[in-house]
Amino acid sequence: MRFALFIMGMMALISHGAAEIHFDVNDITMQLIDGDALFELNYTLDFFPKLYVLALGCSYIEPDLTSLFKSYDDVKMVKASPDSAVLLVRDAGKNSSGYYLFDSKPLGIRVSKFTVFYPGGLSRTYHNVTSTPNVFFGIN
Repeated sequence: MRFALFIMGMMALISHGAAEIHFDVNDITMQLIDGDALFELNYTLDFFPKLYVLALGCSYIEPDLTSLFKSYDDVKMVKASPDSAVLLVRDAGKNSSGYYLFDSKPLGIRVSKFTVFYPGGLSRTYHNVTSTPNVFFGIN
């Protein structure tokens, strides 16, 4: 009986898998590393996608997470869990006259808290954003 319930539950998850993933991004941090940007997302998955991820792994949500950064050319998932993910964007910033410049890029969603960590240890937090901020820092 338990096995039959498990199979029915998995079939429901798989049929739900064709739909878009629904999750709420709680906050994003952007760590600047030379011309690259490391993004850490903390999110809450809806019930069925969370069960699916717990059963079959986080590769199921990777396309939805990377699509948040579709305005960047080179986005790679570093790691993911049912409630957080780390994505690396190579060459997110341009090297120009001794500075790395990171242009604002649209996100696929509204984020209530977005924090940028600069190489020197400083940070700046933005609230209620729909795009990454324009930021720059000097090359040492």
